Amino acid sequence: MAGMNLGPNVVRPGPPMGIMQPQGQTIQPPQGPGQMPPPGMGGYGGAPNSVMMQPQGQGQAQASYPGQPQGQVPYPGQPHQQQGYAPQPGGYPPQVPGAPQLQQPQQMASMGPVVDDPRYLPRPGFDSDSLATRVIQGEPVPAMAPTATAPGQGGVGGIVDGASATPLTLACYPEHFTPCSARHVRITCRTFPNNSALARKFALPLGCVVQPLAAPVTEADAVPVINFGPAGIVRCRRCRSYVNFMCAFTDGGRRWRCSLCQFLNDVPSEYFCPLDSNGRRRDAHERPELCRGTVEFVAPAEYMVRPPMSPAYVFVLDVTGASVASGALQVAVAAIKASLDHMPNDGERTKIGLICFDTAVHYYMLRPGEEGEPSCVVVPDIQDIFLPTPDDTLANFSECRPCFEKLLDKIPTLYASAAVGAMSVGASVGGRPGPKAITVGAGSNAFGAAVKAAQFLLEHNGGKMVCLLCSRPTLGPGAIKDRGDNSVLGTDRERPLLAAAESHYKTLAVELARFQIAADLFLCPPAPGLFMDVATLSPLAKHSGGELKFFGSFDHGRDGQFLYEAICRNLSREGAWEAVMRLRASRGVRCSGFQGRFFLRSTDLMALPHCDEDQAFAVRFSFDETTLTQNHFVVQNALLYTTSRGERRIRVNTIAYPVVSSLSDLMCNIDSPATASILARISYEAVRDRGQKDAMGIPTEHLINALAAYRQLCQSQYAGSNFGGANQLLLPDSMRLLPLYIQGILKTPVIGRDAAGAFGCRLDDKSFLLNEMEVLNTNITSLLAYPNIVPIFPLSDESLGTVEEATNRVRLPPALPALNGSLKTDTVILIDIGTRLFVWIGAAVTAAFLSTCDDELARQGDPYAIARALLAGGSEGKTSDFDRARAIVGMVRRAKGGYGPPLLVVLQGTPTQAMVEALMVEDRTAQQLSYREFLADTQKKVSLRATKT
Repeated sequence: MAGMNLGPNVVRPGPPMGIMQPQGQTIQPPQGPGQMPPPGMGGYGGAPNSVMMQPQGQGQAQASYPGQPQGQVPYPGQPHQQQGYAPQPGGYPPQVPGAPQLQQPQQMASMGPVVDDPRYLPRPGFDSDSLATRVIQGEPVPAMAPTATAPGQGGVGGIVDGASATPLTLACYPEHFTPCSARHVRITCRTFPNNSALARKFALPLGCVVQPLAAPVTEADAVPVINFGPAGIVRCRRCRSYVNFMCAFTDGGRRWRCSLCQFLNDVPSEYFCPLDSNGRRRDAHERPELCRGTVEFVAPAEYMVRPPMSPAYVFVLDVTGASVASGALQVAVAAIKASLDHMPNDGERTKIGLICFDTAVHYYMLRPGEEGEPSCVVVPDIQDIFLPTPDDTLANFSECRPCFEKLLDKIPTLYASAAVGAMSVGASVGGRPGPKAITVGAGSNAFGAAVKAAQFLLEHNGGKMVCLLCSRPTLGPGAIKDRGDNSVLGTDRERPLLAAAESHYKTLAVELARFQIAADLFLCPPAPGLFMDVATLSPLAKHSGGELKFFGSFDHGRDGQFLYEAICRNLSREGAWEAVMRLRASRGVRCSGFQGRFFLRSTDLMALPHCDEDQAFAVRFSFDETTLTQNHFVVQNALLYTTSRGERRIRVNTIAYPVVSSLSDLMCNIDSPATASILARISYEAVRDRGQKDAMGIPTEHLINALAAYRQLCQSQYAGSNFGGANQLLLPDSMRLLPLYIQGILKTPVIGRDAAGAFGCRLDDKSFLLNEMEVLNTNITSLLAYPNIVPIFPLSDESLGTVEEATNRVRLPPALPALNGSLKTDTVILIDIGTRLFVWIGAAVTAAFLSTCDDELARQGDPYAIARALLAGGSEGKTSDFDRARAIVGMVRRAKGGYGPPLLVVLQGTPTQAMVEALMVEDRTAQQLSYREFLADTQKKVSLRATKT
């Protein structure tokens, strides 16, 4: 990365060597001796693998180096192998013994006026392949940099060459080892400090994001299943961790040392195998638990306190006027019926039940056989709800399916009268009928009593209740008072309204978790956005391990398909039932600060009545002991659960990284996406606990403290180099994208007031976003911070948007920066923020883009019809411009799992354009800095902090 001036006249970095400039000229640096640092070192003398922003007037092109292909930039974290050299003129420092070695610097060419080109700020790769990687796998984990600490001195080296690190493994040989995927466990730093003082100086959070059941991307990611049989699973007798690739075998193979607590265990006779000349088991490469980071054990009988439960679903449906008139009830019923063929039902063990509620609770009895007819018992006494009959309310799915389907067909008709008079048509908006408005009182309901009724159905078996709710509960237990006041958003007065008004639903959720029951909530308040109090309702899903979906101002035309898809996804994906999860770390380190949807039974045991592949969890590490004595840091995540087939399994993910004593070793191995994900969670949590102003300062304070410590490190280790004075921002290459992610987090609607205004956020919207963050994986949080901006029309190459034979995936065009300048009037842009997709259509190309669409209403410019057309499957063999755009949208959605996130079409010049503009996070807003200004402001604060410290 060439230099950046961060003084009053900010100069952006120049382009990499070999990149074509707008004038069509290619800049090639002359070869020869000079004083500038080598590529990947970014312009300061000394600290490894860094990017430095140069003072004004010193912007240069990227130098070449031996072995580097022309026109390419060193990748983040690329180690350098050339030996150290004497100090160079201008203060270029010598190399520290044991540190990654620098290369001889070479002459740089002046970039002239192009150094102010905003395209060359630190950003993710925009080329087609880099974009495809981010879409399919997420932001890649950079190569690990060498560690300066020698083995036996608080660290483990393990570097075999300059491009990668040898996998850290003791039980098997590195060539046989398959590490745990970053989709399962992604840690914030790929080295770990050996003492608490170094951790405090590091300043960034130490933690990881865990997604234990993440779906495999390729066949190679498939998780092996291991059955130890009657002998039982091999575990440590002291800490109860599972045998893994970091366990060392001694005494001829008769004993093994635990990788976490270092306890020496006896090897069971059934598990014995002799060691080879290097002290490794001869069969290690044949045993997945010793050569893979992710495995799954078949749990023996001692892991069961009762026979494995049967999958059970109870549907709790709102049948008030608000639900019927908005169309949400009809969509939910259609989704349930469409999912019946895809619900887990191995061995015909699945059970189902259905409860409806308005001002009373309606139990439906299901009869077996083709001729069975459903019947109903209405319980009006909602204050003291009871189960009217123990039979037929929770029935065997296979036996009662014909009766259940008849009931689903009848429900919309049975409650159609509730919609009479419940809605009035709103004002016209842009030539379209406006949203419908619910009349006051049309949604009065006894939701709390209905949930209690569903608990009675499930408490002897366990399972999940799938709840549709379209208005705030106002009757019976769990009734919520109207406290909605959107005028307090963004002020100190919003904090009480973002917390639960009372503890009824949290207490109920804890009781559900005790019976292994999860509550999934689909909240659909109709237009004009009736207040539901998501903050008070959300603990029901959070503490029972359930799912929470919110469709604010529910509009059937806009949201109906996505509610349908969300329910289908919920019912059709494989899940873990009656689960518990624990994270263990090396001796001296404690797992704390858990975030996700679970009930914490003890200090580190999470109860999960239900868990699925889309749920992620976050945990932070803290020191129990002042200093770590072991050379490696190991984290093991174990999830004990029941499959839908009735098998008890244990999913185990294990990762290991070196323990180091050098701050530079920490700084050069930061995982920016994982760090940004943890910081986002901390900041969102602070919005509710401490207020928006404090929340905005948390990620920047971590960043400034870390970079100030890094600057001091450079200055102390490399005396005689002035680093260009206070105008240079020193960034380790591993942190290259962290400032970009942090300033993007600050511009999300939860924290940024400008974005909240652009999205028209209400209290319920903000409460939902706060809860949603708790279960997002690292790939999604990276996109929330910096979205993928993909042009889908016009496409310069006819092969774009078509399936490549070699990869069997749609070929994507190069991405664009998140700038308003990318939203040109003659383009159509896809914006992917992980949880939602936007398609922005420029005014000048609307007619041309829609001309080949096969939907008449879409060709007339209806945004909802355009969205449906983009989501529909195109005709096989058609390659029109619209079909290619549709293929790109489809690929991006499918990569998210299931049906993918909702899609909103935005036409240029309409009010919704403000949403898209708010997603261009590099631009300045009314109250927040642009990306370039944020870097300049960060540099000033870092320099000041480093000087004071």
